[in-house]
Amino acid sequence: MLAQLTRYQRLYRFNCKQPNKVIAKKNQYSFSTSSNPSDATFYGEYLALVGRLLAAYGLVYVTSEYGFELTLCEGPSMLPTIKSSGEIIFVDRLTPRLNGIEGGTVGSDRVRLARKRQEEFKKQPGHNELQWHQPIISVTDLRVAGKWRRLWEQTTTGVSVGDVVVVQHPDRKGTICKRVLGLPGDTIVRPPPAMRRRRRRRDDYDNRKFLVIPDGHIWIEGDNSMNSSDSRNYGPIPAAMIVGRVLFRVWPLRGNALMQRGACPRPGEGEPFTGSTTLPAGYEGEEIVKSTR
Repeated sequence: MLAQLTRYQRLYRFNCKQPNKVIAKKNQYSFSTSSNPSDATFYGEYLALVGRLLAAYGLVYVTSEYGFELTLCEGPSMLPTIKSSGEIIFVDRLTPRLNGIEGGTVGSDRVRLARKRQEEFKKQPGHNELQWHQPIISVTDLRVAGKWRRLWEQTTTGVSVGDVVVVQHPDRKGTICKRVLGLPGDTIVRPPPAMRRRRRRRDDYDNRKFLVIPDGHIWIEGDNSMNSSDSRNYGPIPAAMIVGRVLFRVWPLRGNALMQRGACPRPGEGEPFTGSTTLPAGYEGEEIVKSTR
């Protein structure tokens, strides 16, 4: 009987010791795999840094793609408005997207709007039925007074004749900077190719070519008409290729930095103008009177 009790006692003691061993092993395992607080801090800071970088990249992308960007402009085609090298310009991408083309992209609609504006113009004192008012003059003749009002008008209206724009090149990869000379429905009077290399002669006017800008297209040319590859070479381009509108020059700091809406600068004394002439949509042979506020 005593030997039998001893056997039962041994079994009891063995069963009581097993849970303690299992608990000890569990504690040992959990202790060996516990994370180091310094490692957790490092990974947290690393993830936070990556998040900030991604947010900054996204902000820069959205701003430059849909808001505005700074662009280095190279080449002689926009002389004297933009120098041939080292000019950094401010390109507004937002307002052309919001406002589109002034008067719309359909030529017939722009003709109706233009005729309506002319009827209102003819009602003003001092004007008659044989005059056509064109609210644009050469940027050379724009007065300093009122430049900020004109800048506000630029940013609150669609792309118009006289705006300096950046567009996708129609024949190759890249962008170009030119001035808008015509919109849908406008008639472009193109000089013969020979006129681009010399002064105009009397017989040149008989060889001019007339082109009506189709719907959804614009006509662009450089201010330096003697040294510019533009719509005179590849014709009107789709308005969808407009990247943005140039508002002002950022660098270098010289003179009037605003890229104001207006006709091409008047050539200097003795310099020929070989660019195209624009007849506005709805024009029917009246005397053109150019003025701006």
